[in-house]
Amino acid sequence: MSTNTKRVFILLSRTETVPARVIRKLKGDGYSHVSLAIEPSTDKFYSFARRRIHNPLIAGFVSEDLHSGVFGNYPDCKSALYSLEVTEEAYQAISTTINHFIDNYARSKYSFIGMFALAFGIKIKLKNKFTCSQFVANTLKNANAISFPKDPCLMLPNDFSKLPELLLIYEGPLKNCINDVFYQTTSI
Repeated sequence: MSTNTKRVFILLSRTETVPARVIRKLKGDGYSHVSLAIEPSTDKFYSFARRRIHNPLIAGFVSEDLHSGVFGNYPDCKSALYSLEVTEEAYQAISTTINHFIDNYARSKYSFIGMFALAFGIKIKLKNKFTCSQFVANTLKNANAISFPKDPCLMLPNDFSKLPELLLIYEGPLKNCINDVFYQTTSI
C-alpha cells in the first residue's frame, strides 16, 4: 500500500431475516447485505438497513455494530470482508459522505421501491433513499474510489464480491471475522 493511500472495508453478509430471504429469493444471490467501514480497527460499519431490530419497515441510514442488532442476533451468518485501497482524496470524500448521512440521519430512508426495482434490473434513483448496495456503490463511485461495471443503483450485494479491485480478507461466520480478522487489518 502506498503511503498516500488508505483502505476502506466492505462487508458482505447473509442473515436469515425476512428481508434478507426476500432479497435472495428475488435475485438468487448468496449475500443479501453490504456495509462500508472507514476505520480499520473498529467494528462500526455504515449502510442502509433496519433501524429497529424487530421492525424492518423502520429503515434508513444506520451505523451497524457487529456485536449487536441484527448482526448480534446472527453471529454465525455467512460473511465476507474485503478491503479497497483508495487515495487520500477518495478516503476523505467517503468520510465526508458518511458524515453527511450521520448529520442528516432523519431524512435518509431505505428504498423499498429500489429493492424491488433491483430485482428486475430497473434503474431508480430517489432523493435521500437507498438500498444498502446503492449506498455503498454511490459512496465509492462519487469518491472516485472505484469504477463499477454497471450503474450504482443496479448494484446488488453479491456484485461487490466480483469486483477485481477488492481484496478478500475473510470469508466465513461473522463472529470469526470480528474476533480473528477485522482487528488485525491495520497491518494489511
